[in-house]
Amino acid sequence: MRKRTKKRIGIGIAAAVIVVAAVQIIRTQTEYAEADVEYEDIISGVRLEDSPVEAVPVEEIEEIAEDDFTSADDGPHYDIGTYPNLVIDHAALKASNPDYKGWLYVPCLEISYPVVRGEDNEYYLHHTYEGTENVTGCIFIDSGCAKDMKDYNTFIYGHNMKNGTMFGSLRKLLSDPKPITENPYIYFYTEEGVYAYRAYSFHKVPPKSDYFEYAVTQQKYWDYVDMALSDRVQDMETPVDKHRNSLTLSTCNGSGEAKQRFLVHAINVGYYKPA
Repeated sequence: MRKRTKKRIGIGIAAAVIVVAAVQIIRTQTEYAEADVEYEDIISGVRLEDSPVEAVPVEEIEEIAEDDFTSADDGPHYDIGTYPNLVIDHAALKASNPDYKGWLYVPCLEISYPVVRGEDNEYYLHHTYEGTENVTGCIFIDSGCAKDMKDYNTFIYGHNMKNGTMFGSLRKLLSDPKPITENPYIYFYTEEGVYAYRAYSFHKVPPKSDYFEYAVTQQKYWDYVDMALSDRVQDMETPVDKHRNSLTLSTCNGSGEAKQRFLVHAINVGYYKPA
């Protein structure tokens, strides 16, 4: 009798675990779908024109700490002095969320999302752009970074979603780096102008790593860039001027004890305004 009772209890526990897991899967899939609808609606308001924008570099804006930053004098992509012509209603995006800071566009991976910066790095891990609690979260700038992209290195975070949304497409580079080696450019659009970056390194790191420390002096920043270059898994053939600031995209990679972070480092190649 006792053996039968224990067996029934075991079966009951197993069934309960299965039910809980199933409920969690359904809940996650529902949140995925809800987030897809929200972001599709936001992204539908942004369009890419066929012709790139004719532009000129803005020299005086790109100064960072110690006034030792050299602005690029060459065009970032799409020929000299041009950039992809994304038409974005920044005012409307800002009105819907005051935390809005700009629009991130990575053509080679089809990443195109609004970017926010909150008071901490927790809220947007579990809330969408419109503030809905959701596992997909939102693409966001590290709260410890400057609001104007003028730090030595600006961190931007996003979830590695299984359906490929948010920063889910970054993991493709581990098996096929060709997209980013052939088109290594990353753009950040603001109301004032467009920041252009060129990827120079990507790799995996532990969750707790020196890569997430802020560079507070020029020497520490130079050391950071050298570290990223030494750890790269693919030679990007990108000229790196360490007097220019940079951008780091970060997402999770793996799960459990094997969980790591996947980073993409990109050097600034110009700040542009429409001519």
